[in-house]
Order: sequence, then C-alpha cells, then structure tokens
Amino acid sequence: MSFFNSLGRFFSSVFGLAEGKTQRMTDKMVTSNADAIRSQFRKTKEDWSKDYQEMREAVAELIRIREMKSDEVKKISKESEELQQKMAGAIELYKKNPDERYKSAYAQLADKSEKNEQRVKELEAEIDEQQQAIERYKVRLLELQTQIDSLNKEEAETVADIISSQKIKELNDRLSGLSVDSSSKNLEAIRNARQKSKAVAKLSTELTGAEKTDLDKELQMAGSRSKHLSAFDNAISDNKVAIKNDPFASLPKANSNSNLSNKDTVDAELANLKSGIN
Repeated sequence: MSFFNSLGRFFSSVFGLAEGKTQRMTDKMVTSNADAIRSQFRKTKEDWSKDYQEMREAVAELIRIREMKSDEVKKISKESEELQQKMAGAIELYKKNPDERYKSAYAQLADKSEKNEQRVKELEAEIDEQQQAIERYKVRLLELQTQIDSLNKEEAETVADIISSQKIKELNDRLSGLSVDSSSKNLEAIRNARQKSKAVAKLSTELTGAEKTDLDKELQMAGSRSKHLSAFDNAISDNKVAIKNDPFASLPKANSNSNLSNKDTVDAELANLKSGIN
C-alpha cells in the first residue's frame, strides 16, 4: 500500500508542478519578448518531457510488479492443483489402509492448500488495485503527452498574441503621444537643433547690424572732426583767422595814431560821465 501511496503522490506532484510551471510561465511571458517566450516554452517542454519519461518508468515498474504477482498466482494455483491431487491420493490410500500417516499427510496438504488459497486472494486483490492504478496513470500520461504535443501550437499562438498586443499598445501610445521610438526622438532632436541654429544666426545678424551702425556713427564723427581740423590747419597756415559774424570785420582798419586819438576821446568822455554822476 505504501508503494501505491508514494506513486500517487509522485503523479500528483508532477501534475501540480506542471500546472505551476504553466502559471509562472504565463506570468513571465506577459512582459517578455518573442525570444523569451519561445525559450520558456522550450524549457517547459523539456521539463514536461522529463516528467513524462519518469512517469512512464514508474508505470512500467508498476506493470512489472503486477506481472510478477500474476506469475506468483499462476505458480500457487498450479501448486494448489498438485496439493488437491495429493490430498485425493491420501484419501484413497487411507480407504485401502487406514494408516495414520495418510491421515496426517492429508491434514498437512489441506493446511498448505488453504494458505495458498488465501495468498491467491491477496495477490488477486493487489493485482486488481494495481491494474486500476495503472489505468488511471495511463490516462494521466496521455493527458501529459497531449499537453506536450500542444505546446508547439500554443507557443506559436502565444507568441502571435503577445507580439500583436505589444504592437497594438505601441501604436496606441504613439498615437496618444505617450511614446516615441528612437527614430522619432532623433528627428525631434534634429528639429530642435535647427530651431537653435536659426535663433543663433538671427542673434548674430542683429549683433552685426548694431555693431555696423555704431561703427558708421563713429566714422562719421571722426570724419567731421577731421574736416574741421583740416580747415583749422589751413586757416592757421594762411594767417587768415576770422571770427564768424564779427560786426567789426567789415569796418576799415585804423592806423596806430587814430587808435591813440580815439583812446583819448574815450577817456575824456568817461571822465565827464563820472563827474556828472558825482
């Protein structure tokens, strides 16, 4: 009985592990790429194939034990037939010669025949139990084999579904502006660089224009000063310094004597004016 219990726990463990692997595989594939999905399916298929082989070996061992017990039943059954013949012979001999030896021999043969009969019943019960277990495990083996065979199809469908879902999400994200690929990012960088270059060029042009205006003004002022200085130099060299709008410039020049008389006249007038005031 312990063998069957151990074997049952083994099969339950194998199928439980298979289901657990499938669940873990599904959780991982949600965020994996196509290569990771294929790799996980391949790993699962290898694990399940290994479990399937171990289960087949366990069932084969169970069948071997069942066959051994069946052979034992056949052997005991044949021995029981021989015992029955000997028991019948002991009865016949006892009838002819009521010797106690025949009676004792019959009792021993009958006891052994009864034990054989009991053993056969036990073996037949075990064989029947094993046969039922073998049939159940065969069904499970077929189920596991079907799961293994379906992995290839499931792998292709899963890869297609996952990739399709990822592409749809990428398209939706791009349409909603939530995500851009590397090409779009590079293009955006080029656009930004273009705008920056145009701004730098505009600033350079404006600065150059301002500098040119300041230079023109400076040149004009320098030219104006140079013109005046040249006129001044020319005037000095010709001894023709004149005061513009001088009211006395048009009057005839007086000689030195006239200047002295004029000076005396003015002094006299000033003296008269001073005495009048007093």
